[in-house]
Amino acid sequence: FWLKWCNNHSWAEFKPIIQSAHSLLRPLRIAHFGMSRFVGFLNGANQYGRWIPEAQIKARAIAGGATLDFSQALFTEPIITIHARAFWGGVTLIVPPNVTVEQDGRAILGGFGSCGGVYRSAHTSLAECTSNSDVTIRVVGTAVMGAVKALVNRNAPFAQLLTWEKAQGILLEPAPASTTREDMRQQILNDALARRLASAHLAAAAVLQAATGTQTCNAQVSQHGVVAQGVPASAAGRDLAQGVPVAVSGK
Repeated sequence: FWLKWCNNHSWAEFKPIIQSAHSLLRPLRIAHFGMSRFVGFLNGANQYGRWIPEAQIKARAIAGGATLDFSQALFTEPIITIHARAFWGGVTLIVPPNVTVEQDGRAILGGFGSCGGVYRSAHTSLAECTSNSDVTIRVVGTAVMGAVKALVNRNAPFAQLLTWEKAQGILLEPAPASTTREDMRQQILNDALARRLASAHLAAAAVLQAATGTQTCNAQVSQHGVVAQGVPASAAGRDLAQGVPVAVSGK
């Protein structure tokens, strides 16, 4: 019966039927499969690369780790709630620079967001984020002898709120390889060097800059009577944050 019926009808007649079925199935998918789960038990449960985050995500780290990287994520939900639990482990979120991160949880002999200690309750936002993408990530949960934290990948492209159809189309395209691990490693090194230079004596800072190949402005040093040979001068204000160089590689 079905073969005979299909042979007597064209694709133009099938198309509206398929589209109607798709529109009916979409809310069912959200209702029944709208909770992603990442559980790191004695190992790691990580998500890197291009993916579509659900509105509700569970992240568990029990004597292990769970890392959710949103650097290449395709956001279809304006608010994403992450239910995080860490026990003898760590849950780490990596977000683009323009996503708002709200942290609301408790730390018991551990850390949650920027708070930690024997017992602390955290109700903070990630200060480094400046949102202009209409995307908010809310982190709720508890860390017991573990940590739940969010980090900003400053090299990640800015996040955009997309429709489900557009996100599905992008998901079918070849995705670039994730560079988040390298980006975060270099970012941590740059931040550590910047803090070291900020606290160092001017003469010691000039020697350290010359040894590491970082750039500074000779006027910043010479005005205090300290000149280091071999320290390249950058354009006025370039690669400087409050007089501290922030770029290391390739300089």
